[in-house]
Amino acid sequence: MEKQLYHFEKELERYSSKPLREAIFHIVKNAIIEGKLLPGDRITEDDLASKCNCSRTPVREALRKLEQEGLLMVKPGIGMEIAPINFELLKQEFEIREVLEAYAVSKACELITEDGIRELEWSTEKMINTLKTNDFIKGTHLNIEFHQRIYSYSGNYFIKKFTDSLWLSMRISFLSIQGEGTVRPFDSTWYKERTNEHLQLIEAFRERDKEKAVQTIKKHVNENYIHHATFMNFL
Repeated sequence: MEKQLYHFEKELERYSSKPLREAIFHIVKNAIIEGKLLPGDRITEDDLASKCNCSRTPVREALRKLEQEGLLMVKPGIGMEIAPINFELLKQEFEIREVLEAYAVSKACELITEDGIRELEWSTEKMINTLKTNDFIKGTHLNIEFHQRIYSYSGNYFIKKFTDSLWLSMRISFLSIQGEGTVRPFDSTWYKERTNEHLQLIEAFRERDKEKAVQTIKKHVNENYIHHATFMNFL
């Protein structure tokens, strides 16, 4: 785990306001989602406790929560490993994402302000700029940020809470563009098409056109599902 989490101490400072078990949970979860810890990598309580300069108790609590979320798994005789990506769970994630995001954009059409629309435009402009520099890792972060903004504009507290549990597609997004410290070839045409769908969503919000917004987000989610499943050789 040394190689993948070499910024661990810095990340610990970032979450210093949280209880230690929560800080450890978020740090390891982020490392798994962003591909710094890969499926099959081993993780130990002793290693994490040493990095945190703490007892094994908060580490154990954090790892137990990660196991409950399906990010870690216990293998008899080996220990705790980063869980593999499960196709059936990925399929279910996108099914529920379509429902949740269709609801979110529909409500956002009613509630979003001009400031909110400008924030989405600003976020999308930054994404477009990442295409020019081929910084697709940053672009993936910006894409997550874009969708999280829409969830907040829906005015529904539980949308954000539920979507925080959807992590398989995020893991695949990062795995598809990085590995062993290098960036792999990325389909920029596909990326541009998804960014254009962001622009179409913004237009629908400005027009308060729920039908257009819902149709756009459903296409967006479906295209993402096909892309992620194909990358993992599930299709």
